[in-house]
Amino acid sequence: MLRKIEGTVRTYRAVDVRNVQFEIQDTGDIVDLRLNQPWVLRNGDHVVVTGEDDGRSGTFHGYAYRNDTREIFGKSDPGLFEGYRYILMGLLFSWAIFPLFTHIPAGLRRIEFGRKVDRAAEMLWCTTC
Repeated sequence: MLRKIEGTVRTYRAVDVRNVQFEIQDTGDIVDLRLNQPWVLRNGDHVVVTGEDDGRSGTFHGYAYRNDTREIFGKSDPGLFEGYRYILMGLLFSWAIFPLFTHIPAGLRRIEFGRKVDRAAEMLWCTTC
């Protein structure tokens, strides 16, 4: 279930130019943020992040974020095009049976994830969410 957390960045660790892990001081949540563009984040920045809790690792997977201190917005790659492409390839090659069991379910999962990312981005600007 998507939720929104807000607070001040206490510490952060750059994994690479599109992936960062950080702790929000006010909530104590550890956020794993993977974006399709470079992230902009520093200690003390006030951020709003939307995403989901990962029950296995105890982290919060962020799908979209807004850095109010630096006036920056970013989100994960929704991948809707890839989802539709997988489904199309599964249908085109359905005579081989194998794509029906791999490509179509993978495409549906990608489309579902893309819609979730878009909802997460909308939640950043919603005051009643």
